[in-house]
Amino acid sequence: MGTTSDIAAWVAGASMETMPAEVLARARDAIVDTVGVILAGLDEPVSRIAAEIVAEDGGAAQASWLGTGLRTTAESAAFLNGISGHALDYDDVSVSVTGHPSVVVLPAALATAELTGASGAAVLEAYVVGVEVMAALGRAIGPAHYRTGWHATSTLGALGAAVAAGRLLRLDAPRLAAALGVAVSQASGSRRNFGTMTKPFHAGHAARCGVAAARLAGRGLTADPAVIEAPLGLFDLVAYGEGHPEAVGPSLGNPYDLAAAGLSVKKYPCCFAIHRAADAVLDLREALGTRRLDPDEIDAVEVTVPVGAVSPLIHDRPATGLEGKFSMQYALAAALLDGGLGLSGFSDAAVGRPDAQRLLARVTVRQDPSIPVGPNPIEEGHVTVVVRLRGGESVARRVDQPRGAPAHPLAAGELSAKFRDCAARALGPEQAETALARLRAIEREADVRALVAALTPVGLTPVATAAR
Repeated sequence: MGTTSDIAAWVAGASMETMPAEVLARARDAIVDTVGVILAGLDEPVSRIAAEIVAEDGGAAQASWLGTGLRTTAESAAFLNGISGHALDYDDVSVSVTGHPSVVVLPAALATAELTGASGAAVLEAYVVGVEVMAALGRAIGPAHYRTGWHATSTLGALGAAVAAGRLLRLDAPRLAAALGVAVSQASGSRRNFGTMTKPFHAGHAARCGVAAARLAGRGLTADPAVIEAPLGLFDLVAYGEGHPEAVGPSLGNPYDLAAAGLSVKKYPCCFAIHRAADAVLDLREALGTRRLDPDEIDAVEVTVPVGAVSPLIHDRPATGLEGKFSMQYALAAALLDGGLGLSGFSDAAVGRPDAQRLLARVTVRQDPSIPVGPNPIEEGHVTVVVRLRGGESVARRVDQPRGAPAHPLAAGELSAKFRDCAARALGPEQAETALARLRAIEREADVRALVAALTPVGLTPVATAAR
C-alpha cells in the first residue's frame, strides 16, 4: 500500500456512523457558511462571466447553480458554485491546507448528489472525507508548495473534490485511486492571480475537475496507482523535496482535522492574512472612539507580522475591489474609515476613495523573524498593530487568533447572521430562514435535490440553458 492507495481505502471505508459528533457539527456549520457565500457571490462579475459561457454551451440538466434557475451538467454546476462561493473571498480557510477547502469540496459533493439523487447524509459524509483528504495532503506537502506560488485551494482541492464526488458515486477503492490520479493531472493554480477574477476561478476549476475525475474513473478510466507518492507524481512535482507523502495515510481521521485543527470562518470578506490586523484596528477604534482615531489625525499605522504571514497580500497599492481584498494597507485604511469591513468596502469605488488612498499610504508592514511560527505563518504566531497619532501619542493592540478562528470561533448567532446577510442577495427572508434550518439538519434530507430546490428563489423556473 502507498499513499494513493491508503487515501482511497480510507475514503471507501469511512462512515458517518463512526465520525465523531464534533466533526459532524463542524461540517454542518461549514456547509451553512459555504452555501451562504455561494448565494452572496452570484452577481459578482466573475460569476456572471462563467455562467454566460456555461449557458451558451448548454448541457444535460443534471445539477444546479445554487440560488438561480440555471441547471446544467454536474461538472458545470460544481464549477459555477465554486466560483461564486469564492468570488467574495468570504469562504472558510484551513491552517492545514493553507487554503480554502469547503468552497471546492462542497460544490463537487452537491453537484454529484444532485446527479445521483443522494441523501443529505451522504453529502455530509462526502464533505467530511473530501476536507480530511485535503487537510492531510496539506499538512504533508510542506510549505514550499505554497511558498513557490501554487494555490493549494486549487491544487489539493482537485483531489479533495475527486474523493468527495467518488464517495457519492460509490466508487470502490481502486476506482477512487484512479480518480485521484486523474485529479493530479488536472491540479493547478498560480497565486500570482490573487486579486483577479482568476482566483475564484481556481475554486470552480478544482471542483469541476474533481467531479470529472470521479465520473471518468467510475467508467473505467485508469491512472497510475501511485500517482501521489511515486517519482514524477504529485509530491515530486510540487513539494520540492519538503513533502512527506508517507504521513498522509496514517493521519486520515487520526484525529479528524475538522476537530483537531478546525476551519476558520471568515468575519470579513477578504484574505484571511488580513484578519488579525483588522481585528486589532477595529478593537482600537472601538475602545478609543472615532474622535481619537480620526483618520486625519493618524500619522502612521505599523503592522508587525511573522515572516511569511503576508505572502498572499500582493497588492500594496490596490486600484480595484479585488486587489483590495489582498492588500493589508487598504483593508486597515477601510477599517479605520468605515468602522468595519463589509461587502461594500471592497467595491472598486470604495478602494478608489481619495481618503482611503491617502490613508493606506501611511500603513506599513514589517515581517519579524523573532515571532515563532509553524508551517503556516498566516494563521500562527501573532500580529501587532501600532497606530501613531499626529500629536505624538500611539496605541497598540496584539492579536494572536482572529475572530472566526477555531480558537476564537464565531457564535452560532453570528454564523446564522452571516448566512442571512449573504442569502439576502438571492432569497427572501422567509425562504432564507427555511433554507438555514434545513441546512443545519442536512442529514435528514432524503434527496438533496429537494434541498437545492429550496435554495432556488420562489417563482424562478429552472432552465437548462439560460443563466440567471
